Amino acid sequence: MKKTANTLFKIIFGLFILSIPWQTRWIFFAWSEQGRLWEYGRLGLYGSMILLALAVIFFIFNNRKELHFSKHKFLYFVFAYSIIIGFLSPIPIVSFFYLLVIYLAILFAHLARFIPKFFILRLFLLSGLIQAVLAIQQALGQGIGANKWLGLAEHLPGTLGTAVVEFADLRILRAYGALPHPNILGGFLFVAIFIGIYLWLHLYRQAKEDHWSKKFLKKHVWELLFVIFSLSICTVGLLATFSRSAVLGLAAGLLSVFLINIFKRDWIVVNVIVKYVAVFILAMLAFNLWFPGAWTARLNIDGRLEQQSIQQRAQTYQQFYMGDWKQVLFGQGMGMNTQVAYQQNQAQPIYTVQPIHNVFMLALAEVGLIGALILLNIVRLVIKEADKVDIMATSLLLGLIVIGLFDHYLWTTWTGWLLVAFGLVNLYKTKLKT
Repeated sequence: MKKTANTLFKIIFGLFILSIPWQTRWIFFAWSEQGRLWEYGRLGLYGSMILLALAVIFFIFNNRKELHFSKHKFLYFVFAYSIIIGFLSPIPIVSFFYLLVIYLAILFAHLARFIPKFFILRLFLLSGLIQAVLAIQQALGQGIGANKWLGLAEHLPGTLGTAVVEFADLRILRAYGALPHPNILGGFLFVAIFIGIYLWLHLYRQAKEDHWSKKFLKKHVWELLFVIFSLSICTVGLLATFSRSAVLGLAAGLLSVFLINIFKRDWIVVNVIVKYVAVFILAMLAFNLWFPGAWTARLNIDGRLEQQSIQQRAQTYQQFYMGDWKQVLFGQGMGMNTQVAYQQNQAQPIYTVQPIHNVFMLALAEVGLIGALILLNIVRLVIKEADKVDIMATSLLLGLIVIGLFDHYLWTTWTGWLLVAFGLVNLYKTKLKT
């Protein structure tokens, strides 16, 4: 019975990894203002959440004690504090939902420690490959059809509100994959690419330990080809999102790995990074043959849409609003930034109000000084318990930090929180199983 439960736990957890990008959900609550839907007040139970819950059930059969956090009683205080603060929110049910998202992401990170590490990494890369293929299909077809069972919304380049790139009197659709925005897909593919580079590096290290024997190379040639193929397709998929923040995060992470290993004279890592950069350049050249000048237009800050995007992002910083000492200490409430901004200025419909496009400022606005100190203390605990410094893991987090400086989805979406949790789990003291 225990062996069966462990097998089912592993299978369901694997399905959960594959389901992370898919947005199939049952919307059980929707808040509106003056008859207009508030996007961040639409609460839904995602299919991936159900899979995670099933994985927990089978995990409990053999590992009930592992769900206790007796070593860190501080976390019990954090849980109690968050519940109390949730009741003080302007709309408690919304804040409790976002708290649930955070705790489920933490649960994901905790359970991941009991699954073989490379099983998780390969599945995440496969999930990235699937999303990249979907992104390329969307870019070539210039349209996304709606499918409620897959959680896909319709997006056409001629429809207002669709994310596009404008150049040469054309509107080029930015790829969404199965996610609600191209930037989120960009962040997801950034993580998948980093995982692919890690797997590539792992194969090279194993080959070196085996003295580059023909037997080893023959045995693992298909795995290496899968990794390189997946990296190539994920890179093209990333380019199809036209996500500047994701590409910048990838560049920052790769540069960090490259420079640190140059200093350490770890030439295997340098070799892999140089080869991936060559893959990226080839992918960019191929993509430019399909859409010549599109990325140049995306990087041109003088373009109409780019100017509009910059202005909208800058305006969101005005939503860092602290009306009184209560908001300074306890924040606006989880998920409440756009609601508070709308109540301060109702000149525009609530569905057009976006959260602050900076994770760190947004977090401080919503949880206040006390919440920010609690979050910093949790990060301190994670770093304190880190087994050793893993350059790839820290560089992945650096890339996520760069993305967080320019966007909000790592704080406001279920997928974003899972990406953050996945980045942090690699620093935890108890190593992932190998």
